[in-house]
Amino acid sequence: LQVTKATNANQDQSVTLALMGDVMLGRGVKPSHDTFAYLEPYLQSADLSLANLESPLTNAAPQANSPYNLCADPQNITYLAEAGFDLLSLANNHHLDCGQAGLDETKRTLTKAGLGYIGPEAQPAIREVHGLQLAFLAFDATTDFDLAAAEKTVTAARKTAEIVIVALHWGAEYQSGHTPEQERIAKRLASAGAALIWGQHPHVLQPATHINTSLVLYSLGNALFDQGGLKSTRLSALVMVTLDGTGVRSMKAIPFMIDVRGSRIVQPDPDDTAAILEYFK
Repeated sequence: LQVTKATNANQDQSVTLALMGDVMLGRGVKPSHDTFAYLEPYLQSADLSLANLESPLTNAAPQANSPYNLCADPQNITYLAEAGFDLLSLANNHHLDCGQAGLDETKRTLTKAGLGYIGPEAQPAIREVHGLQLAFLAFDATTDFDLAAAEKTVTAARKTAEIVIVALHWGAEYQSGHTPEQERIAKRLASAGAALIWGQHPHVLQPATHINTSLVLYSLGNALFDQGGLKSTRLSALVMVTLDGTGVRSMKAIPFMIDVRGSRIVQPDPDDTAAILEYFK
């Protein structure tokens, strides 16, 4: 159990999260101090900034000789820390690309840099912000997902935390809409007490929606990746979500585009901006 207390003079009983999709710092990505500069004002202004870490940060040996092995140099943690990230989800289909040793080193690397992590184990990361207790959970629903067990974990977290946020690695890759299975899972976890469900894995944006009072971000696409073949994998958004003890108060999407060659995030043109914002109406 990870517990950290965040302090701020503005005790207004609300918390603002900055949420992004898949961050990958290996393979063809060559991060620099400019990589996240465009979004740093948002990442640093939020109470907590989160993304899904798709690349283990480790020098451990890859488990397979595959182009889909995404392990990255642990020194790249510098760029996540200086950009303003606070919590990274590790519950995804790449967390064991360099085996258990790679996962263990990733956790140590994040901790040493002052960053927290969620998952891949089904244990909540607890943060107290402005007097509100938040429980963050992360699940990989791409294979062998036990929904009943996840429901119980969410219900238990809700008994002790005022706000439960669930990161879900799920859905069909490169599809612009969610699947019926995603909707089924979202309804069950929302009923169990998740105020916010934050999805990744499809590598493209999928529309946000509400299930009763819960906000569901089915997919926030790529936050940083080396995929250049489909334009949709390069168009994305950072989402600022403000919550209080009753749930989600507001949501605002900040569109961006990934410059694959430059391994950095840039401002999209007006047409792409409008297209991105359609997912958050």
